Amino acid sequence: MRSSRDFWLFALTLASAASALVSIAAAETLLALAFLGWLLFRPGRIIWPSYTLPLCAFMATTVISLAMSPQPELGVASVRKFVLFAMAFLAANFVTSTSRARLSYRVLLAVSAGASILALVQFTNAYIKFRITHDLADDPTVLTRMTGFMGHWITFSAEQLLVWCAAIPALMILSRRWVAPAAVTGSALVLSFTRSVWLGAVAGLLAVAINLPRRTLIGAALPVGLVAVGASGLIQHRVMMSFQEQAFAPDAGRVALLSGGLQMIRDHPLFGVGPERIHSEFPRYYSGTDLARANFYYGHLENNIVQIGAERGLLCLAAFFWFIFELYASLVAMLRTTGESTRWIVLSALAALTGFMVAGLFEYNFGDSEVLLLFLFIVSIPYGLRTAEAADV
Repeated sequence: MRSSRDFWLFALTLASAASALVSIAAAETLLALAFLGWLLFRPGRIIWPSYTLPLCAFMATTVISLAMSPQPELGVASVRKFVLFAMAFLAANFVTSTSRARLSYRVLLAVSAGASILALVQFTNAYIKFRITHDLADDPTVLTRMTGFMGHWITFSAEQLLVWCAAIPALMILSRRWVAPAAVTGSALVLSFTRSVWLGAVAGLLAVAINLPRRTLIGAALPVGLVAVGASGLIQHRVMMSFQEQAFAPDAGRVALLSGGLQMIRDHPLFGVGPERIHSEFPRYYSGTDLARANFYYGHLENNIVQIGAERGLLCLAAFFWFIFELYASLVAMLRTTGESTRWIVLSALAALTGFMVAGLFEYNFGDSEVLLLFLFIVSIPYGLRTAEAADV
């Protein structure tokens, strides 16, 4: 009976992570059911990941920042988002065998490939329309990028980044037929035309490349490289848009966001301007002439580090760095001691973590609920596998 309950809690946890690729409402509902089931049945001893303390410190400093905010009612959503951190503990406690890890990656790859196919259809339709109109508003490489099941291309591409990076080491143990879903996901990653995830994908691949067989590297990188070569003209077009400031203001806005964020940190070093108050504070720090005509979004600062520092202060930022450092330190330590049967799982977590962090230098992916849920699931799996070599359920 206990093992049956344990399996169903694992199934709910995996379903929640996979649903993040399709619907955040479904993902959060399944997460709540899994966590409630864990509280009610408590099928075994609790596994506490080594990053538990820094994650608690991050939450505590966020609450302090909220308490010090001149408009605390605006930042309540930041505290509500703490419920997503339950995914970290669910993954660590219920993905406790290599067979469950394999199943997890198969499900994530299958759902990701489905979302990618939908996105590629969206791209094709948008490109056909753009060839007719030649209107920037219809450009599928700039303002009409594919979104899959998500509401925004940044969310979609950030999720595909996590799955693709994590799938690269998994291809060592998955059968050959899983190369195709990984290739479809990688193709969508290229044609998302989101430069931050391009950089994240390269970083994630390089982070684990030395530990992977040549056949695995070729199987992961070759399809993506071929798509990139085939789309080289569109990629060049997308990159050149960055140098056309008047035509594409969001790129120019990134400089203003970075400058404004650093000034916010300077003026409010300890507790920041307050959670969810970047939008209301940024106009005070904008050095341009007319923000209403600037035509870029300033609800967040397009950078995890600057965003957390400006919004919640340097104490919270220090906790965030502690959390990330502990993730890297513990995963690298596991890589040195783990057996061959679980080594790929640690590498998957390291690849996804690196891709996430590099992309986060150019977008606020830590604040995206769907992306955060999927990220926590992938990086937390290795913590539950310390006994996997002794007993594979």
